[in-house]
Amino acid sequence: MMCAEPFVVRSAWPLLGLVIITAGFAGCEQIASGPAVANSPSGGLRLTIGDAKALEALIKAHKGQVVFVDCWATWCGPCVESFPHTVELAKKYRGQGLATIAVSFDQLDDEQKVREFLTAQEADFENLISKHDGVNQRAAVDFDVEALPQYRLYDRRGKLREKWEGKSDDVEQKIADLLSEK
Repeated sequence: MMCAEPFVVRSAWPLLGLVIITAGFAGCEQIASGPAVANSPSGGLRLTIGDAKALEALIKAHKGQVVFVDCWATWCGPCVESFPHTVELAKKYRGQGLATIAVSFDQLDDEQKVREFLTAQEADFENLISKHDGVNQRAAVDFDVEALPQYRLYDRRGKLREKWEGKSDDVEQKIADLLSEK
């Protein structure tokens, strides 16, 4: 996985050169039947640590809604730059049936940094951190992500309808089209 320029992850070796500032892992508790969940003191931030199955469960929980998924990381410049647009879309279309889920590919030690970013962005939708601890081959294969940022749109039945990397000038039209389907 790489930021900005898409490329196929064929080996974890190129990823070893990434330098990521780590912060203490704070406030997560393990749920017996599922992934760890951590909420901010304000209660507005929903944060889950999990894998692609956890993402699938979140998508299924929104059956009947269109689901927009933003795969991102705090160390990815284009991801950070475009994240406010994700928040804007979530707020603009929530009342029309859009559910938004953000999936972070930060290291688990950076959970506090992710939490602070999401809180500052007012990301009041579901947020998942990959349990695979950052960018590596397991994360790329499990989530089927080759580059960041990556976006996905699921229809009201939970079927993946659109998947793209990087900026899309017609994302709002794609969302509107899916929202108009009954």
